[in-house]
This record gives sequence, C-alpha cells and structure tokens, in this order.
Amino acid sequence: MTVTPPAPPPEKDEVYSLRAGLYERAGGILVPVAATVLAFLIGGLVVLITGHNPLTAYKAIFEGAGFNWFLPWVTGDERDAAARDLQQTLRQATPLILAALAVAFSFRCGLFNIGGQGQYWVGFIAALYVGTNLPDLNRPTHVLLAIGAGILGGAIWGGIAGALRATVGAHEVITTIMLNWIAIFGGQYLFELGGPLQGALPGLPRSEVVLDSSKLWILWSPYLHAGLLFAVGALLVYHVILNRTTLGY
Repeated sequence: MTVTPPAPPPEKDEVYSLRAGLYERAGGILVPVAATVLAFLIGGLVVLITGHNPLTAYKAIFEGAGFNWFLPWVTGDERDAAARDLQQTLRQATPLILAALAVAFSFRCGLFNIGGQGQYWVGFIAALYVGTNLPDLNRPTHVLLAIGAGILGGAIWGGIAGALRATVGAHEVITTIMLNWIAIFGGQYLFELGGPLQGALPGLPRSEVVLDSSKLWILWSPYLHAGLLFAVGALLVYHVILNRTTLGY
C-alpha cells in the first residue's frame, strides 16, 4: 500500500503574498464603504445639530433618488414615481461616472486632474454643437459624431494642461482649475443673449434644440438613455487597462 506523503507547508513568502493580495482586494471594497458610512454619520450629525431628524432626511434622499423602486411593497402610482426618480438618478450619474474616470485615470498616472468640470463643459459644448447641426445624417452616424466631438473637445481641453506641464513645468492642479473657469465663462458667452451659439428664440439664453437624430437611444422609458451603457463600458475599459495590461502597469 502506497502512502502519499503530506503536502509541504507553504513557504512564508507565499503565505505573505496571498495575505497581501487578500488585504488589497478587501481594501478596495472596505475603504469606499467605510468612507460612505463615515460621510453619512457626519452628515447625520450636522442634521441633528440643526434640530432635525437625520433618519427623516435620509429617508427623503432615499426615496427622492428612486431607490424605493426596489422595495417590493411599493406599488401603483408610488412605484411609477419611484421608477421616474431612479431613471433621473441614473441619468444624472452617467456624466459623473465618466468625469470621475477621467480624474481617476490621471491620478493613477501620478497626475492630479482637477479640471474634470472644465473638460466636461468643453466636451459637452462640442457634442451639443454637432447635435444641433448636421440634420441630414442618419441616427447612428450622428450619435457617433456627437460622442466623438465630445471626447475630442474634452481631450483637447485636458491636453492644454498636459502640454503646459510637459513644456514649462506648470503644475496641473493650478492650470486645470484655471481652465475650469475659462470653460465655464466661455460657455456662458457662447449661449447667452446675443452669443454666437444662442438658439433661435431671441430672449432665451440657450442653444438650439438637439436634433432627434443625435439623441441616444432610450433604455428605460421615458428618461434613461444608453449613455449609462457607455459609462459602464468605460469603467470596464479603465479596469482592464490598469489591472490587466502592461500599459496599466
């Protein structure tokens, strides 16, 4: 009868490596959860100090964001209202996710991009310009051109800070903050009364109405569009590049 010898115990380096990997993965989840809990605690304390009930405030936030749609006992008109609120929440979250990825990518490269707001504004204006013009295009082409214009506009605006850092050593924190205000006031000039991109109504400071051919497809009627899929896709690309490629390393 052959007796199989017991497996040798793992080396100390191997155990340490496994433990470090476990801590790293757990930290990636626990840190944001802990930060969120701490933020709610501090916010609740402020609400309490002002003489109000934090639970009532957070209940209003929970329902206003539409999260009560997931509760099985919410039915009828209340459920329809919750669905609309949830759609609005997800729609508002979409550009925030994309802007956060732009900031996070730079941060992982050792740069502090504080210009997400300005880059968003310039990309938004570029996409809006394409979306209010070129009426003869079919929808897929028009949507892709508008998205490409938005990406290019934001990239060029962020590239200004990058070029200044590379050529004259200007710190990106200062330049991106300054570029934010240039983008905001520049956009205000473009669409205010008498601005070059103001719409047809003379007394209303806004752009032309976006053409239907440039609008994203609706995922969940009436508000939630396919932009959420682009944001989730960008998040996956970000994860793969940084964690599964030599370029990310």
